[in-house]
Order: sequence, then structure tokens, then C-alpha cells
Amino acid sequence: MIYLDYSATTPVDKLVLEDYIDFSRSNFANSNSLHKLGKEALIDLTNTTKNIKEKLNLLTHELIYTSGATEANNLALKGVAYKNRSKGNHIITSPFEHSSITTTLNYLAKQGFIIDVLDFDDYGRIDLEELDSLITDETILVSIGIVNSEVGLSQDLNAIRSVLNNYPNVLLHSDMTQAIGKIELDFSLADLISFSAHKLYGFKGIGGLFVRKGIKLTPIIHGGKSVSQYRGGTPPTNLIHSLGKTIEVALTDFEKKLNKIKELNLYLVSQLQRIDNIVVNSSQYSIDQIVNFSYLPLASNKLQKYLSDKNIYVSTTTACSSDKSISKVVKEITGSYEQATTSIRVSLSHLTTKDEIDLLTFALRGLNSENS
Repeated sequence: MIYLDYSATTPVDKLVLEDYIDFSRSNFANSNSLHKLGKEALIDLTNTTKNIKEKLNLLTHELIYTSGATEANNLALKGVAYKNRSKGNHIITSPFEHSSITTTLNYLAKQGFIIDVLDFDDYGRIDLEELDSLITDETILVSIGIVNSEVGLSQDLNAIRSVLNNYPNVLLHSDMTQAIGKIELDFSLADLISFSAHKLYGFKGIGGLFVRKGIKLTPIIHGGKSVSQYRGGTPPTNLIHSLGKTIEVALTDFEKKLNKIKELNLYLVSQLQRIDNIVVNSSQYSIDQIVNFSYLPLASNKLQKYLSDKNIYVSTTTACSSDKSISKVVKEITGSYEQATTSIRVSLSHLTTKDEIDLLTFALRGLNSENS
């Protein structure tokens, strides 16, 4: 098996899995319970939260645990919108957001909120001058994901923050699902930050929303005592504990992992550029973990099946929109319908090997031989 779809999900790290099993056996109590075991669970939860915030340099933020980034994005957008409806109804976003952002914003638009989508340059980076010009007294939120999951396009968080520093009443939310654990960044520049463990070699079903202290939200899940007033429900202490371990493991030997991935990225791109009929869609602003390319003679889903039959696993668009026949992101950035309907995403990991890349490119060369 050659797994090259790490941006869709990652395998659970062995250390995270073992830690989860040990904790689940010994400390399974409800952290809301008042007995000794419950109090011990609450202590662990509190310590885990503190450790996560320290490792990500987010001590200025509250951490609200969610089922994942999709729920976190919903809570961020709806929570800010509903809480600040009396102050304004204008939200600004980018054209390269995850479906959990775009669908939620479409929902808010039907309720009277005004949504503006930013223009971008030839590489897909948002127009900062337009961002500045679009902000009005009615603007309450800017939501821009720092890394797009399809082509790996990264936005300039520092530059975005510099613009918004002139507008203290406008909050900045960022979907950091493809950024945390993958790039070095001052995450604290954003007011609200969404993320998910299963992109970080952790479990599905746990993620979070960091919210800068002092920011108020309207909850979208009510009832059931929890660790936050903004998200009801019994805290999944074992998953929360595992999230702490996930962050710890992800950041261990971080620079070494990034250097290896960069080498793999350069090698993969150089090999792809030597193969006829292939166009690389990722750019200099794409993170090293994601390489998007098009094999022009073959539709994305057909190429994916061809590779899957050889036990090589890649994505077409994103896992959350894999039923779509066209990559809207590739179409927006390249302007090419052909590239958008033939695009493939390869996502790399520190677990990826050069041999796996060689087998992928060998299979792609085989396609040209079959079609000649």
C-alpha cells in the first residue's frame, strides 16, 4: 500500500494510540462527576488544555473542544455572527475555503448576513488592498484559511493581521486544519482558530476552536455540562487527553520532519515535470506537504481509480467534496477547465518514502505508454 492522501486523514500515531488505550483503561470517569475519579479526570483535562495552549503559543486563547474542524468552523462563524448581529452583518472570506466554511456562510447569507469573497493574484493569494477597502462599520468578521487543502496554497497571516490591526472591532477567524503541525506560524495572530486531530496523526472525532479571551460567542450546541459555556456536552476526556498527546508527538522533531517533507516535495515535483502530459498546479506558495498536478488526458476520478487499482492512494479534490468532478480551486487559480477536471492531489508526510514516490511516477509514466 502506498498512501499519499495524508491531507484527507492520517494514521493514528503508535504513541498516541498506546497512550489513548492506557488512559481509557485507567481514567474513564466523567470529568463532571464530583467523586475522586471524576475530579482526577478533570485535573487531567485541565492539564492537557494548558499543555496544548503552551505548545501552540496560544495562552491568550480559550480552547473549546469540538468533534472536529467542521464543528469548530460552524461555531466560529455562527457564534460570532449571532453574537454580533446588532453590531453588523458583514463577513469577508476567501474563495479557497473548505466546504464547512462556504456552506456555513451560505447559510448565514440566507439569514441576512452579507458575505464578500476576496479577489486574488495569479498564485491565489488574496488581494490585501481589496480586503482593506471592503471593511465597513458593518464588518464583524474576516474568515480566511491559511492553507488550502487542495493545492496547498498558503495565505500571508502576518499581512492579513496587519490590515486588520486598523480595525479592532473586526475579528479574524482562520481554519488552520491544514496548518497546525505542518508549518511554522504564529497562530496567535488569529482571534479564532479551528483545527482537527485526525490531520495530525490523532483520532477522528476530536478537534477544537481556539478563541481569544474576551471574545463572546453564541453557542450552537446547548445543554449538558462541559468545560466551556460555548459548547455543551460531556467532555470526551480520553479523546481530549489523546489530543494533547497528538500535539506533543506532532511537534516532536518538527524541523527534522519538515526538512524531510521538503526534500520529498522537491523530488516529486522534479519527477512530475519530466513526465509528458503532466502540469503541476501547486505553486511557490503551496506548502511542501501538498502537490497538486493534472494528467491532462485523463479525468481525475479515472486517474484516481487507475492508481487505486495499483494500491496507490491519492485524492481528486478534497475528501469532503470527492464526489465533485471538477476542482473549483484549480479552476479559479489556473483558469483552465482541463486542468481542473484532471487534477490530482498528492499529500506527503514524514512517513512517505522516496521509493513510494518512484512507484507513483512509474505508474504515471505507464499511462503515457498505454496511451501512445
